[in-house]
Amino acid sequence: MSTYEKWLKDEDSKCFEDRLSRLNWLSETSPAAEYWTFSGGLLAKSLFEEARYCFVYAQYLATILLGLAYIERTLAALFYGAGRSDLERQGLSVLLKEAHAEGLIDSTEFQDLERIREKRNAYAHFRRPGHQYSMETRAFLEDEAPYNIIEQDATTVIAAVFHIVAKDAI
Repeated sequence: MSTYEKWLKDEDSKCFEDRLSRLNWLSETSPAAEYWTFSGGLLAKSLFEEARYCFVYAQYLATILLGLAYIERTLAALFYGAGRSDLERQGLSVLLKEAHAEGLIDSTEFQDLERIREKRNAYAHFRRPGHQYSMETRAFLEDEAPYNIIEQDATTVIAAVFHIVAKDAI
C-alpha cells in the first residue's frame, strides 16, 4: 500500500462517523420532492452539489462560499424569471433584501444570511488583526473556538440553501 493510500484510509477511518452524521443531517434537512430543479441552471446545480459535498467533508469555508454563490445565482435567476431584469446583476445584499420583501426567505433567514454575507469577505480576503469581522476577533467576542464559528456559519448557509432549493422542488 502506498503512503497516499495509507493516508486516505487513515483519514477516512478517523472522519467516517462525523461525515456520516453530517450526511444524515443533510438527508433530514433536504426538502422532500420527487425532483429538484435549479433556476440558476447547471452552474447553480454544481454550486449546490459541491456545497453539500464540502459540508459532509467538513470543508466549511468552501461550504460557505459555494452556498452563498448558489443563493446569489439562484435568487437572481428566480427574479429574472419573474420579470425582474433590474436585479440581473445585483449583488447578494440587494438580492437578499428583495427575497425577504417578496417572502422567498423569512426574517430569521434574512438576518442569518445578511450576517454571514457581511463576514464573507473576511473569509475570502485578508483583514487586519482586530478587524470586527476577522475570525480572531469574532472568536474572542463570541467566546467560541474559530472552527466552531465557521461550522455554525456553514450549517446556517446550507439550511438556507435547502430552503431556496425547496422553492424549485416538484
